[in-house]
Amino acid sequence: MRTVISLVAAVLGLSVLSPLAPAGAASSGVSRMLLTPTSDPSTSQYVSWSRRSATSGQRVVAVARDGTTLTVPARRKLGTSTRTAGSRQYRYYARLSGLAPSTRYRYRIVGKGFASAWREFTTAGGASQTFRLLQFGDTQIDNDAVPERIIDRATRQHPEARLLLQAGDVVNKPWVGREWSELARALTPSGQRSNWISSIGNHEQCRLTSPCRSGTGRGFRSYFQFPSNGYPEQRRTWFFVDRGPARIIVLDTFGKDLKRQSAFLANALRTNRRAWSIVLMHSGPFASRGDRKNTEMRRWFLPVMERYDADLVLSGHDHSYARGRKAGVTYLTSVSGPKYYDSSSKDWKRGGATRVKSAYRTSTYQVVTVTPTKLAVRAVVGHRGKGAKPSSKVGSTLDSFTLTR
Repeated sequence: MRTVISLVAAVLGLSVLSPLAPAGAASSGVSRMLLTPTSDPSTSQYVSWSRRSATSGQRVVAVARDGTTLTVPARRKLGTSTRTAGSRQYRYYARLSGLAPSTRYRYRIVGKGFASAWREFTTAGGASQTFRLLQFGDTQIDNDAVPERIIDRATRQHPEARLLLQAGDVVNKPWVGREWSELARALTPSGQRSNWISSIGNHEQCRLTSPCRSGTGRGFRSYFQFPSNGYPEQRRTWFFVDRGPARIIVLDTFGKDLKRQSAFLANALRTNRRAWSIVLMHSGPFASRGDRKNTEMRRWFLPVMERYDADLVLSGHDHSYARGRKAGVTYLTSVSGPKYYDSSSKDWKRGGATRVKSAYRTSTYQVVTVTPTKLAVRAVVGHRGKGAKPSSKVGSTLDSFTLTR
């Protein structure tokens, strides 16, 4: 294997690094590397990264264990600006295609005079292959503190989880560069070996926050890469990804096109041939904060979820933990940072749902095991704020349930 790689490297004019080579992103000028999925992560993969200056001739090299090598030129994407994201970053991505399912690849970014360290990702399996994902709620503030510790704990405990979901509000003030730097640290190293999916929140696009500037979510749209499903007039921040026995549908709940998203959601649910439908959205149909009424979410999305049999809906926004059901659909709201709101069942009752589990000032991450016949969810305590209820210890299971076919 090493001989094959050496020969390939010689042809490409590259140096050969072992998987444990100390050369890092800082020495290569490559930063903020992130894996995000295409619509079919069993055969393709997005890799994106930042540089401080515009650089031509970059490419991603991926090598399978059998020596099969793929080299893909980089494409420049929307960058960030000092005004809307606090720093000027030139953002690049590459789409690796024609990959083999359930296969481990070593990859790195190369260019004139530099090469990043080797990293690894593993492609998804087929439609019936069991897999595990981790899900996080709002992080929003101090990403390099509580959220980073929660993400690190979760990914260390579950290194087999190659898909990581986050329910929006990845930063608090999108025009502050330090917050994006803290986010990048929180998503390292997990974001270089596992796929991250985040639903855009209200803070990233200056909704319900003032004064604020974001260039219509430019930092978020620059940092993450989004798959296209070929839906008419589809926007970048709503899409779906098929992995194993599940279709994960991502919505932009503070977008100005909720009617169009509702139709997209209906189509995604109706055409799903996988065993499970999981919806990821920043603001769920039922608010867990006592002074909120999530009537717009119920108006546009609830009837669709019920009619076309969504299974699990994951959300954030309310900075507390709550789980409930309505018309056969399970709804779960969580927080994965140190900012908390009160916990109330008022809006759940107002919307005709039953809240069956809740927690106050308790941050969690969710471990979701997906098989063709079961969807098992376990909420693990990642952090406890002052006055947290119930008195669950960090690392313990706060809540668990299983959906079956």
